[in-house]
Amino acid sequence: MPIEVTMAKLSPTMESGQLVKWNVKVGDAVKEGDVLAEIQTDKAVMPMEAFDEGTVALLDVQEGDDVALGQRVLVMASKGEDPAQVAEKLKGGSASKAEAKKEAVPAGAGAGAGAQGASSAPDYGHSTDSNGQHAEAEPREPGGRVRSSPLARKIAASEGIDLGQVEGSGPNGRIVRRDVEEFLQHRGAAPSKGKEAAAAAPAPAMPVARGPVRETQRVPHTRMRKTIAARMLQAKQTAPEIHVTSDIRMDRIVALREQLNAQLSKQKIKLSVGDFVTKAVAMALRKHPDLNASYEEDAMVLHGDVNIGIAVALDGGLIVPVLPNADQLGLVEIRQGTLALAEAARTNTLNPKQMMGGTFTISNLGMYGVKQFDAILNMPEVGILAVGTTEARPVVENGQLVVGQVMTVTLTADHRAVDGATAAEFMRTLKAFLEEPAAMLL
Repeated sequence: MPIEVTMAKLSPTMESGQLVKWNVKVGDAVKEGDVLAEIQTDKAVMPMEAFDEGTVALLDVQEGDDVALGQRVLVMASKGEDPAQVAEKLKGGSASKAEAKKEAVPAGAGAGAGAQGASSAPDYGHSTDSNGQHAEAEPREPGGRVRSSPLARKIAASEGIDLGQVEGSGPNGRIVRRDVEEFLQHRGAAPSKGKEAAAAAPAPAMPVARGPVRETQRVPHTRMRKTIAARMLQAKQTAPEIHVTSDIRMDRIVALREQLNAQLSKQKIKLSVGDFVTKAVAMALRKHPDLNASYEEDAMVLHGDVNIGIAVALDGGLIVPVLPNADQLGLVEIRQGTLALAEAARTNTLNPKQMMGGTFTISNLGMYGVKQFDAILNMPEVGILAVGTTEARPVVENGQLVVGQVMTVTLTADHRAVDGATAAEFMRTLKAFLEEPAAMLL
C-alpha cells in the first residue's frame, strides 16, 4: 500500500510550513528516521523525518513552496510495489491537493502579480519543439505568464515587482521565494531615471556623503518575525501586565562564580551569572507555584515541573527553547543545558520537544550592558523575568556609601493570574537566593 507523507505540525504555533530543501528524490530508498526534507516553520528550520520505509515515488511540492498542515508532500511505494505505477496512480491526488493549496493562497498573493504573475497552472515538464525534439520548458508560458511559486507571487505582489524581471532558479526556470528576495536585495543597484535627473540638477549647499549611500530596502517578513509580532500583540492586547522591579546585590554570586570557575577550569566549564539566575528563579518558582503557571479562561494551571524558557536572540528573530526541570539541576548542568539549547537554536537544529512545555521564561540582556528593561509575557505563561547587567554601583551599606555589584531585574506578570503582593513575594525570595546563594542549599 502506498505511503502518503503529509506536512506535520513541527511547532506548537505552526499553521503551515515552507519546504526549504528536499533531501530525497524520486527513486530513493528511504528508511525510518531518514530526513526527507527541511521545513521552515514559524520558529526555525526543522527536519521532516520518515516514519516508514519505502521508495520515493512522487514529490508533490517544489522547494520554496508553502505547504498547509496535513497537505501531502510526497508518496512512497511500499516493499514490492512499483514506484512508477504508484506515482501514476496517485498523481491525480497530488493535482487535486495542489489545486486546494492554490485556493488557500491569500487573495492578495495573485492580485498584485496580476497579468505577469498569475501563472496558476504552470507546466513544469518538458515540451516538444517544432522538430519534434524534447526541449526544456521556457520560464514563460505561451500566454506570457511567468512560472512562479505562490509564495514568490505573494512577495512580488506586495513589493510591486514585475516577475518578468526576476530570473528563476527553480525547476525549469520557475521563480521561487529566494529569487524574489535576491531581486529585492539587488534592485537598488541601478539608479532610476528620476535619481539620475536629481543628481544632474544643481546641488544645494548640503553635506556630501562620504562613501556609498545605502539604498532603502523593503524586506518581507519571515515566518519567525510574523509569529513574534502576532504573539507580542496578543500578549499586549490580552493580558493586563504588572511590572515589579528589584535591585539585587550580586557580590556573593560574583565571588562564588570566580571560585567555582577556578575549580571548573580543567573541565573547560565557565559558569555565567545567568546560570545562577536560572537556578535561583527555578528554586523561587518552587516556593511560589502561582508564578509557575498558565492562565486559561476557566482555570489556572499550576505546573508540576519547573521548565525554564531561555530566550535566545537569532539573526532576525527570537526563539525560546526550554530547559526542563531546572530546579533539579546543578549549576554545571544548567550551563551545559543552556549552551546546548543556544547552539541548537542558532544552527536551526532544535527539535519540537526542546521548544515545548515551558512554564516560565527568562530574558537576559545583561551581556549587552542593558541596565533594566521590561519583557513581554510569553503566553500562556503568567510570568517572565527581564535580567539586566551586573555592574559596580554606589550603594548605601550600614549608613556608608560603598561600591557594590548590583543587578536589576524586572518581573512581568499577568495581572489576571498574579496579584501585586504575590509578585512581590516571588521577587523577595529571588533576591534572597541571589544575595545569599547558600540559602538555595536549604
